[in-house]
Formats: sequence, C-alpha cells, structure tokens
Amino acid sequence: MSQQARGGGRSWTLPGWVNGSRLAEVELSPIKAVELEASRIPGVVSLAQGIPSFDTPEPIKRYVEERLAEGLCGRYSLTPGLRRLREAIAERLSNEGMRYDPDGEIIVTAGSIEAIAASLLALIEPGDEVLVVSPTYASYLPAIRLAGGVPRFVPLAEDANFDLDPEAISAAAGRRCRALVLCNPNNPTGTVFSAEQTRRMLAVAERENLVVIADEVYKDFVYCGARIHSAAMETSARDRVIRVCSFSKAYAMTGWRVGFLHGPAALVGDILKVHDALVTCAPVISQHAALAALELGDEVVAGFRDEFHRRRNEVIERLDALPEVFDYQKPNASYFVFPRIKDTVPLARDSRGLAADILTRARVALVPGVAFGPTGEAHLRLCYARSSEDIHRAFDRLDDYFAGRPSRLEGGRVTVDAAAPPGPAHRAGLAILRHGARAHLARTRPRVVAIAGTQGKTVMKRTLSELLGRRLRVRANPLSYNTAIGLPLAVLGRTIETRPARRLVRGLAGALRTAYAGQEPVDVMVLEFGVRRPGDVRRHLEVVRPDIVVVAPLAPSFSQEVDALAILRGEIETLCAGIPPDTLLLCEDDPFLADMASRMPGAARFGSRDVEHVGDGLALHVGDTVWPVGRDTVGASGLRALSVAARVARLVGLSDADVATFLKAS
Repeated sequence: MSQQARGGGRSWTLPGWVNGSRLAEVELSPIKAVELEASRIPGVVSLAQGIPSFDTPEPIKRYVEERLAEGLCGRYSLTPGLRRLREAIAERLSNEGMRYDPDGEIIVTAGSIEAIAASLLALIEPGDEVLVVSPTYASYLPAIRLAGGVPRFVPLAEDANFDLDPEAISAAAGRRCRALVLCNPNNPTGTVFSAEQTRRMLAVAERENLVVIADEVYKDFVYCGARIHSAAMETSARDRVIRVCSFSKAYAMTGWRVGFLHGPAALVGDILKVHDALVTCAPVISQHAALAALELGDEVVAGFRDEFHRRRNEVIERLDALPEVFDYQKPNASYFVFPRIKDTVPLARDSRGLAADILTRARVALVPGVAFGPTGEAHLRLCYARSSEDIHRAFDRLDDYFAGRPSRLEGGRVTVDAAAPPGPAHRAGLAILRHGARAHLARTRPRVVAIAGTQGKTVMKRTLSELLGRRLRVRANPLSYNTAIGLPLAVLGRTIETRPARRLVRGLAGALRTAYAGQEPVDVMVLEFGVRRPGDVRRHLEVVRPDIVVVAPLAPSFSQEVDALAILRGEIETLCAGIPPDTLLLCEDDPFLADMASRMPGAARFGSRDVEHVGDGLALHVGDTVWPVGRDTVGASGLRALSVAARVARLVGLSDADVATFLKAS
C-alpha cells in the first residue's frame, strides 16, 4: 500500500516497500540476536557466532601497513576490485581446476553475504522462489526476502550426515523457482557434500533451469582427507553456477569484510551492476589485505586448520560424555557441530526455548537449530572456533545445566520442568505402534542388532551402519534415544510428532501404512535400546527380539546415584539373559560388564584398548587379526565403535577384506 507525503507544496506517492511491507518478514539474524542478548549478561561464554579466536596473521597486517604508507588505500578501486587481486584470485582458481576471466567473471565483494545479496538482487524477480537446503546458514533468508524472493526449504539427508537430497530438490522446484542457495561445506552441520550428490543436484538444476549459488566460505577447513567437490568444478554446469568465497574465515579476517564471487560473464555482468549500486567497491584497504592473504597466508591457514581440527575433537569428546542429551553427526569441515537434542530432554523440540534457557541459567550462548531452517529444530549449533578454554568452560556449565547440579556460577540449582505424563491419545498410539512394529518384523524378518548402554550408542550405530551398508541393506533408526515410543518407530523407519494429538494421529496412520505395505527389503536393522526405568527392557523385548546385542559402558551421564546405576545394571542383565553368548558383545572398559562377560563363556569383549597407536596411525586388534585404521576416529566411543563394527560384520557374514577396506577409508 502506498502513502502520501507532502513538502514544498507538492505531493508524491511512496512505494509500498518504503512503508515496510518488504521488511515485514526480515528479522535480525538469529545468530546475531543471540550474541546481542548474550552481550547484556555478564560472564557469558559464547559458542554462538562463528568468529575465529585468532587475530589476522602478522604478514597480512604488515603488508597493509606498507600499502597505507604508500597512499594506496584512500581511493576507490575499480568496481569489480583491484586488478592485481582479481588476477591473483583467477590464478588460485585455475590451480584448483576452475578457469575464470579476471576481467569479466570475478568480483571482489564486501564479504560473502554482500556477494550473495547482490547475486539474488540481480537474478530474481519479486515473487520468484529460491530453494534453500535445510539446515543452512540463517542469513540467506533475509537476503532472499530483501530481493523480493520467497524461500522454499529442501531438507538435507540427516542420516547421510546431512548430504544433499537431489530428489527432494526436484520435488520442491516449482514453476516460479529461479535459484538454489547452498553452503558447502555446510553451516551449521560441517558436512562436505559428496561429489555424486553434487552432480545429481546439478542435473536437477539444469532440468529445472535453476541458478546455483554455492557459498564455499569454509572450504579451507576440511579435515581428515575429506574433499570438496565444488559445483563450479563441473564444466557442464558452468553457465549456471555462482561460487562465493570469503577471506574472513580462512585468514581470521572477519572484521575486514572482503570476499569474492565468480561465475559466467552473462550473470556476473548483472551482479556487478547491483554490487556497484550497493557498495561501489569493496573497501580498498581490505582488498590489499586479501591480496596479502593469497600471496602470504597459506602456511597460517594450515596452522588454523590443524587447531580447529584439534578443537573439533575436543568438542566431540565432550559431546560423547553427554550421551543422555546429545546425538551428533561428526562434522568433516568448518568449525561448527550441530548436535540433535534427544527427545527425553525437556524443551528438546523447542530449540529457541532451550537455547534461551541455557543462556539465562548456564550463561552459555548457543544458536537454536530452528534458526537454520525447519529441519534444524531439535538441534543446537556450537562453534568451536572459540578458544579451547572457552569450549571447556562452556561444556562444564552445560554438564551442570543438564544434570540439574548446583550451578558453578551462582550456587543455585538449575532445574527443568518434568515432562507431562502421557495422555490417552499417546497410550493408544503407543499400543498401535508396537503392534505395527511386531507385524512389520514378522513380515520382513531382518537380522536385528540391538545396542544398549549409555555411552557411545549412537556412534556405534552410525559406524555399524556404514560398514554393514557396504554389502547389506541396512536400516538404522533416525531417533537417537529409543524410549517405548521410539523403538517401534525405529523398526518402522518413521518419525512422528507426538504433540499435538492431531499430528500424532496423522503420524500413526503413516506408520501403520509402513507396517503393512510394501517397503524396500532390509537385511539388518540396527536399533538402540534405551533404558531409564525398571521394565524398559521387557517392554522392548515385547516388540523385538534381537539377534545380536552390543552393550556399551553403563555409567550414568550425570550422576553416580546407586539406585539409578542398579536399575541400569539389572535391566542389562535381563536383556543379556536370553541372548546366545556367541552373539553378545560386552564392553570390558566397564567393570560391571567385564565381570558379566567372565560369567558368560563365549561372550565377546570389546574396548577402546582394541585400537592402539602404531607409529603415526592406528591398528585394530580383534582376536589374532590386526587391521590398519585410516578412518578419522575421535575419542573412546569412536575407538570402541570400530571394534564393535568389525565383530558384528563377521557375525552377519561380511569378510575380513570388507572390514579392511572400511577401516582404511578416511
């Protein structure tokens, strides 16, 4: 709607967007909002915004000082950027297998987000749809909306470590869809999208005539042999890919605000017009810093990468120590991890509420997962670009928060509201689900591997699934903690919302269709058996009788209360009592389980000691067999998972050669 304005005896009409309609759906980035709120609370430790803890390297600062002294920073550059910088970028791209003309296909920008905003403003018309993978970087959404576009979310495949799902992209691409925006490596998940799925995504983009805006600002922080396959490397897709990069992350230059984009001349020419209208040119002093980074900074980047890798491992070990709270996919890149909050945690399905409560009570700033798209709900994003000291301080406070122990900050107790008891709809739904799961198992007859215990179940499940999936058809449940309702859902390979009741009813209908309808055959199911109360194992066994049982360490995550530990041990004894010893794997790192194994001849023992350091590498010992390990393995849970995977693989018929190939993979 327009409005009338008057001045000097004349009147004119203001367009509707001046009156705020275009801004109505644009909010401050939730990441910046968290930091802003945290700044008002004394003593907060922040793992929220992705700011490296390092300072800009000295060689870059000295180079800029020299250019300042020479008087080279006080005037505009050409709009696309300093020629020498664009040529240096073109040379770096050529070395990486991407050839772009510095005079018409490269623009130096005021950071990566300006590059993305300028691209969207140039490429889409008001009302056009833009596909955004979910979860992904939160600031894409306001940029799309400011350009007049409509964001459409496409879920990533979480069970494949959040890889691209080309079928979902194809299904979401409507008549008005113009572009796809994605971040590779992905923020917040740390995923490096596979070459296969990237090519399939580009095939969808060609079929649907989409421009792909590939944000690769974390390309320099990739760990343990992972490789980025940029969409811009596919020459057949060159005419539809805009690639965006930044100097902020790799060179600790977030405050300099400088990045670049490259793409086909026909698209870059239009983007240049918008770039000129927005900023004229990137800050010239920052362009000189970027040039120094390209010429002088590679050694420093390698040091940053090694340190972030070390901090990633620290974070994984701290997450592994909170198995009652977090499930996670191991990030292969960036400096973020995106753990799922287990359903037994209060506020698990309200990540905004949980992050706000953690900030208020524990004084730790984290970003709610829903900020990164609808499938980000029930997650939190943690940044490990902060110092190791801050990481451990934050996790110490999180330990206290989730345990309900006296706070280390104020001496007060962190409390959480108890979950409401299940109502009639939930009880009826549970009975239906359990019946459907039993029927499905009777009809399909897969081999079932059950994992019980408290520490490292999810890591074992993921490792087992990856190894067995090389030869067999495997289903591993997406839910991270199998309560009475979680186990039948896992059997059926379903997730449903249990609140409100109408969502439960719709979810139950879908689950029952799964139970009785045709479905892809499954050779092996890998299921977690959650144990919290007396009788939990009996209830699980009423649904499924496992063929193989793996028991991880039993120590409670938060408490050494005698009663809780006694319940846990009693339930495990119930589970193991009906299992043939030669299909039972017990963790000898746990004294109770080691004693139990000594009383059960034929039961296999496994532990972190099965993997030993040999020179610069690792070796796995199972009986008389020794396998070299090339996989990226972190923490005791990861080491145990390798031993379990090799032993279970033998039980289900995989060869030692299959195991060896799996263990060598990086």
